[in-house]
Amino acid sequence: MCVQIRDCFEFHGHVCIAFELLGKSTFEFQKENNFLPYPLTHIRHMAFQLCHALKFLHENQLTHTDLKPENILFVNSEYDICYNESKKCEEKRVRNSSIRVVDFGSATFDHEYHTTIVATRHYRPPEVILELGWSQPCDVWSLGCILFEYYSGFTLFQTHDNREHLVMMERILGPLPRRMVYKTRKQKYFCHGSLIWDDNSSDGQYVSKNCHQLMKYKSSDCAEHMQLFDLLNRMLELRPALRITLKEALEHPFFRPQQMTKQKVDWTL
Repeated sequence: MCVQIRDCFEFHGHVCIAFELLGKSTFEFQKENNFLPYPLTHIRHMAFQLCHALKFLHENQLTHTDLKPENILFVNSEYDICYNESKKCEEKRVRNSSIRVVDFGSATFDHEYHTTIVATRHYRPPEVILELGWSQPCDVWSLGCILFEYYSGFTLFQTHDNREHLVMMERILGPLPRRMVYKTRKQKYFCHGSLIWDDNSSDGQYVSKNCHQLMKYKSSDCAEHMQLFDLLNRMLELRPALRITLKEALEHPFFRPQQMTKQKVDWTL
């Protein structure tokens, strides 16, 4: 599920790497589809592959640090035009939801120096914003943000400001843990343990209007939607030490249909 290297050679003193030919990124495909959500079956299949890919990296002491829809490519992005009953419009539906994780330019081994800031803004976890140090749970947070985006068609944390980002996290996921608040060097964001924030400002009104508790973004109350949001809630755990691991995630009930399909394939082989 990670991109495969096909060849490596030197050209005029430059090291060149040839990768397998892939399709469009999951971001580009969703953008060209007017940011319509991906079907839940596709989300499950993509999430299952991503969990396996990241589990492989983490077992080899490597953190990707820059997971985002732009860095996840379809193996083949050919599509069919279907009618979306719930949205009352036509949509592009990818024929094959097999994906590859790409762009390991910022990937960091556990033993290497860890830069203070990692991850693209919208997929950045609280421990990075608060400069509390980071490790492999950083990737799990990014994955939770990505899966939400696949499900909803929009970014969960649409901001470019640290303070606003933290406020959004609190509105959507609950209060920041007190231990993290008191441990951070970024005390300029806080007063007596609470975020300094004006709900009546234009930014404050934007957050109040657009940020809701995570479960309120569900488009259905059926079991598989509930399971997905339970998984998202565990991936978006504010405390990195308590965030779900990829091994635990792969055992989550949301992936039961995927596990059964895999077992059938394994049995046939």
